[in-house]
Amino acid sequence: MKRFLCLILLLLCPMVLFAQDGLEYVEVEVNDSQPKGVLVRPGGKKDVIRLYGRGFELVKRAEIYRDSQPYKPVTCKFKLVARGMADLEVTAAADAQPGEDYQLILFTPKSSYPAEYLSVEVRDPNE
Repeated sequence: MKRFLCLILLLLCPMVLFAQDGLEYVEVEVNDSQPKGVLVRPGGKKDVIRLYGRGFELVKRAEIYRDSQPYKPVTCKFKLVARGMADLEVTAAADAQPGEDYQLILFTPKSSYPAEYLSVEVRDPNE
């Protein structure tokens, strides 16, 4: 009987561990922001945006992408404020190219999530 119980436990343990791993499958999603978008100027001041959504506690880092590649002249810092609320601080270096085609990507240990709702713009400092 003991062997039978041990066998059952050995068979069930992987299922329990797999089920616990399901937390990562919670989708990270940005539903709203204040203000509605990011606007920075090359070499200018940072812009701080309050994000509202879900799954932010899973986010380990955030990056700004352009043309499907990380764009190093525009940097961001992601800070969890509370469940469903985070602050995003975005800065554009002096060599950042003006444009509206930037995208915020949030990274968890297992996946990445583009914040499609949020617009990111680097505006020409002469405008």
